[in-house]
Amino acid sequence: SSRRTESSSRTRRLGRASWQALDPLSHVLQALSTLAAAMAPLGRLLLAAFPAVSAAVAADMAASQRDHLAMDDECDASDETCALNAAQLRAEVRKHQAAGNASLPTYTTECFSFTGGTCVTASCDASRNAECIDKKCLCEKGCSGADGKCHDAKNTKVASKFYLSNGKYDNYKMYFQAMSAFGQMKTTKMWSSMNNEQDLFDLFEVAGGEGSKKTYFLASSKWQNQVVGFKATTGTAISPFGAYAVDLAEKASVLDTWGPSNIMLKVCSLGPQSSYPGAIQIGSDLSDKTGTIWAYVHTGSYLVYGSITSPGEGGIWIPEPPLPASVKLPLCE
Repeated sequence: SSRRTESSSRTRRLGRASWQALDPLSHVLQALSTLAAAMAPLGRLLLAAFPAVSAAVAADMAASQRDHLAMDDECDASDETCALNAAQLRAEVRKHQAAGNASLPTYTTECFSFTGGTCVTASCDASRNAECIDKKCLCEKGCSGADGKCHDAKNTKVASKFYLSNGKYDNYKMYFQAMSAFGQMKTTKMWSSMNNEQDLFDLFEVAGGEGSKKTYFLASSKWQNQVVGFKATTGTAISPFGAYAVDLAEKASVLDTWGPSNIMLKVCSLGPQSSYPGAIQIGSDLSDKTGTIWAYVHTGSYLVYGSITSPGEGGIWIPEPPLPASVKLPLCE
């Protein structure tokens, strides 16, 4: 009986010791609970203030951007006239943006808004009938023609899904390369069924041209808004010019030197007297100095280059199937 009493006493002492050991932890937990309760109003206050803080940060960022725009980096510090013009141009841009710009510029085969003009330090020429947007002279309404002016009409697709066989190498067809370092147009002898539609073309008549002044987009049927354009080969070949695939969205750049003239092409018919029925020539009037650059294939190459003289049979292209009778191309001179 005495042993049971001693054992029971020892158990009660151990229990008190255990609770005494846990007692500091309970105090800590109670303190944390009290702190959390005290912080709750502050947390609610911060959550309520967060939108205002976010708005203040956004306003500060916008003010910083405005300050950055106020710096006339494009002008010499001593050129007050340039600085004034730049400030006025920025005001035009802000006014245009504030208006909401109901008709956004487009860069497609149906409508290409970039006239080729820029307004970095001067307003757009009035003859373009264009607006200064992002330092470019763009057609807010209507579409640009090869003349660099805005016209109140869209481009018209006049032919679709045709091949272009070469007159000199009649088994070779022009096509858009899927993978290419420079994107140059090329010819292939591969069966069309094996070429994954890379050799199919659409033809769009560009707004604003009449008679011999008509221009066209020669576009890929496979890849939307990819068109044929001409530019200098810049040392990548002996021939000074070449025909290249051009993405219209990338074409609209203030750094572009040609404007729309090198993608809005001259497509002319060789006429009924030609020994190549339905044959056409494809060229570009890059500038008054170069004259018309004609797409052609020369001996020893599958690539399509640009000739500044008569291209001969290598510059003859036969649409297959023939272009519709409704397509009235100007005659080649």
